[in-house]
Amino acid sequence: MALKIQGKVMVDAPRDQVWNLLFDADVLKHMANKIPGITVQRLVQVSDDKYEGAASIGVAMIKGKYDGTITVLEKRAPEWVRFRGDGKSGANWTGGEMVLTLTEQDGKTSMAYEGTGNVGGTLASVGQRLIDTVGKHFVQHGTKALAAELAARSRKQ
Repeated sequence: MALKIQGKVMVDAPRDQVWNLLFDADVLKHMANKIPGITVQRLVQVSDDKYEGAASIGVAMIKGKYDGTITVLEKRAPEWVRFRGDGKSGANWTGGEMVLTLTEQDGKTSMAYEGTGNVGGTLASVGQRLIDTVGKHFVQHGTKALAAELAARSRKQ
């Protein structure tokens, strides 16, 4: 069951700082924990381009604990990165790819995102409409939380 997402968010920080912070596991964990319905128990960087973690994810009756990976597939510093995320929870799985494009604008960073995600297993039987709604909820809150976290961390540097 596929989900397509795209949008743009403005980050109140210079592009070079945003780029560096995007690969900080602590920043990513802190940001994800600000999304309603997501609690990250663990997120660690295991190599230059790979992260492993565990999180409880869910809304209403649809909840699960997922073990997963985030892999940086390609990057062109400081303007573009493509990564893949995969997670598994019992009979459910999720995965997808996302591209982030960073553009400097008057000392701030415009961060455009585009990606696709897939959900399988018993979770997919819930229905496309619910998965679309929940997925877009996570993305909307996640991009705002990421922009706020990146701006806050940038000011501390």
